[in-house]
Amino acid sequence: MTKAFPTQEIGSLPKFAWRSKPFRLMALTDDDLESAKQWGERLQVEGREDLYRTLSKRYAFTDEEKKQIVDFSLLYAIRMGETAGEGLARTPGLDLVWSGEQARTEMYETPVSNISGFEFIGRVRSFDNKYWKMASIRSQPKYKENYHMDELLFTKEHSKRKIKVPVTDAITIMAWSDNNYYTGKWSDKTKLSPAKRSFSARREFTLELAKIIRRVIRELIEKGVEEVQIDIPAATQYQSEDDIKLVAESFNETTKGLNATFSVHSCFPPSLGYAILFPHILEMKQCERFSLEYGNRDTFERGLDPASRVGFEDLKLFKEYGYKKQLGVGVIHIHTDTLPSVEVVRDRVLYSAKVTDLPPENLYVNPDCGLRTRRPEVAQKMLDLVVGGAELARRKSG
Repeated sequence: MTKAFPTQEIGSLPKFAWRSKPFRLMALTDDDLESAKQWGERLQVEGREDLYRTLSKRYAFTDEEKKQIVDFSLLYAIRMGETAGEGLARTPGLDLVWSGEQARTEMYETPVSNISGFEFIGRVRSFDNKYWKMASIRSQPKYKENYHMDELLFTKEHSKRKIKVPVTDAITIMAWSDNNYYTGKWSDKTKLSPAKRSFSARREFTLELAKIIRRVIRELIEKGVEEVQIDIPAATQYQSEDDIKLVAESFNETTKGLNATFSVHSCFPPSLGYAILFPHILEMKQCERFSLEYGNRDTFERGLDPASRVGFEDLKLFKEYGYKKQLGVGVIHIHTDTLPSVEVVRDRVLYSAKVTDLPPENLYVNPDCGLRTRRPEVAQKMLDLVVGGAELARRKSG
């Protein structure tokens, strides 16, 4: 893009109660129906009266009705991104949008459910009192079906903006799974140290998954996808140098031979920050943009000085290593409902440009991470701040 400080969402948006309850066998309430109507009017979602009629049933939805509910949740999410910034920006809307991962159970469970060889073994608590189903790999993983195709085709048909597809990477699936099959394969390699056997098992598991994910992405590209975001929240879970190198190797294996624009999103950096990933992340050959979180470590004060923008010091690493491509800068802490002012977001953007020396068109503005843990009204305000803060930064820098 040639636009200064283009904007993007990182992938997930919250699910409305009317989207989630039908799949939990919970009856919808008057508040749920009113929420669907208020947001439908606010976002001017086309055909929303059909959704209202279906939701008025409140309980015991058929499979066809559940599909309709999911499709409308995709549409609501698309419109949230396309209208973000109303009241704060002359031209509302994110420059890169997605449908909020509304068709996915969760970023780990959805791919694992559609790759053979896994067996779910229990629920694990993550952040913000959210839970996810953990699986154990019991045999060599194999492709079953493309778990993002329907989501893509719907989003592509209904979006008015450029889209990007977020895809969970092999490192994260490996790291969040019980590695039963591959640790067993490597257990008799007694000439290797325990640490080396453990890493070798992780590496083999990761690279097998990368081949499957490459097929998923290739099929999406064949349907017209131009940009794919590779999600690697577990990039720093294992902190040995071999494991950090594996992050880049996995990305390269996943994208090998594919013709698209690829970006990487990572979050949950250790206390030392993202420095642990350097220089090896720069070996991701086809990565055109790194989108990382910074807002969660920053102050709520205005200013373009290091003390005010303490959360953004890691950005200097990109300048130190001579990085010239694109960066997506997280300017909104997404694990709290406490919001910065739009002027603070502006200053975070301008400071990012200042310390990286990247041209404004190479500096993307986004929330730190996906917004699935927030309430819809809070998530919308966060997207509004991304769009509004980027516009104020354009005015100031232009």
